[in-house]
Amino acid sequence: MKHPLIALCLTVLLWLGLAQPSWAALQEDIDLLKETKDCPVCILDEADLSGLDLSGANLKIATLTDANLSGANLSKVDFMLAFMDNANLSGANLQGAQMNGTQLANANFSGADLRGSDLSQANMLDADLSDANLEGAVLLAVKLGQANLKGANLKDANLRGVNRSMALFCNTVMPDGSLANRDCE
Repeated sequence: MKHPLIALCLTVLLWLGLAQPSWAALQEDIDLLKETKDCPVCILDEADLSGLDLSGANLKIATLTDANLSGANLSKVDFMLAFMDNANLSGANLQGAQMNGTQLANANFSGADLRGSDLSQANMLDADLSDANLEGAVLLAVKLGQANLKGANLKDANLRGVNRSMALFCNTVMPDGSLANRDCE
């Protein structure tokens, strides 16, 4: 990125909710990510990264709003404080990913593998986590809103400080191994 100070300032404003991203992915950032897997503060909004092997990549504070990461290998990727609202992560491998404080409102995680990932303090309002595997994941103080957890596996997940009152549960394996079916039709 040519102007890291400007990017950092914009990222802080976005994080504080004082600005909204209105740009598309920068081709130089897409190329950098593919070549080095080191792309902190990159602009990857609306990028099609589906099916790529980005395991171990550094995407701290990157913007991936509306990005397509379906079927990608994102194991052990560092997404700390990234902006990923409306991102498509369906069927992605996110084992061991670091997503602390990440913005994930309305993100699609259907069928994704999030085993052992850390989503502490992430904003997952209204995210689709149907059939996702969150076994052993850390979800401390995550905001779920009306997130869809139908068919999800939360066995041994840490949900301390999470308000689950509006989230949807049907055939959902809870942290203690019990099955939650309160929202089955």
